[in-house]
Amino acid sequence: MAVDDLARESIARLLATQRYGRSLDLRARTGSTNDDARAAAEGGAPDGHVVLADAQDTGRGALGHAWSSPAGTDLYLSIVDRPAVPPRVLPQITLAVGLGVADCVQGFTQRPTLVKWPNDVLVSAADGAAHRKCAGILVETTSSGAQLGAVVIGIGLDVNRAAFEGDLAETATSLAQVCGRTLDRAEVLARLLLEVERWVDRLVHAGGAPIVAALTERLAWRGERVVCGDVMGDLLGVDAGGGLRLATTSGVRTLAAGSLRRA
Repeated sequence: MAVDDLARESIARLLATQRYGRSLDLRARTGSTNDDARAAAEGGAPDGHVVLADAQDTGRGALGHAWSSPAGTDLYLSIVDRPAVPPRVLPQITLAVGLGVADCVQGFTQRPTLVKWPNDVLVSAADGAAHRKCAGILVETTSSGAQLGAVVIGIGLDVNRAAFEGDLAETATSLAQVCGRTLDRAEVLARLLLEVERWVDRLVHAGGAPIVAALTERLAWRGERVVCGDVMGDLLGVDAGGGLRLATTSGVRTLAAGSLRRA
């Protein structure tokens, strides 16, 4: 990869993780890092293996949405994790990853950072403007009996993008736009992998309670009127399984999936 700030040597020197990134597939360009990581997992890639690309041609987010992935500015990566947990924990893994990404973003920007259920991270602009999306998460897996198979944790983080096109111009931002300076992507990557590893390990070893408690404090739009799918209500929080809890006119509803927006 001919991008100086994503040199393998720089990444290795900065890593402080136990597992994540210790095995690294570094690519100048690919279709989708999640597809690459899934293939690697099926081929026996070790726990913590990371596929990192400078650009993606067919990057995707939740619900099949395309993820804009230009070269030279941002981070597009997928992590192979093999947690010893049952398949029902998968929604909580997504939330744990969100908390890790949020900790990384807040560490660099020093701005309030929130998790938008279930898989986006929002950061407040330096001028106090409304929170904007800076990262997206896509967790995919295949189950193996009572245990999850290899989990592929896909993360797209806008690091140094100077401008966004189309609808993204009104809803997205990057760490550089918030910080007012260009960041070293290897440094951001090392911090990102460390924070995500910490939160996923916390889920595996301590269960979902710490995840739910932390998320409650950082949940975007909590207390506001929202719409998720075709359900409208006041956002109360998440339940122990990671489902979204809404107070509706017909009572409290818990939703396992859906696209969330303000009413």
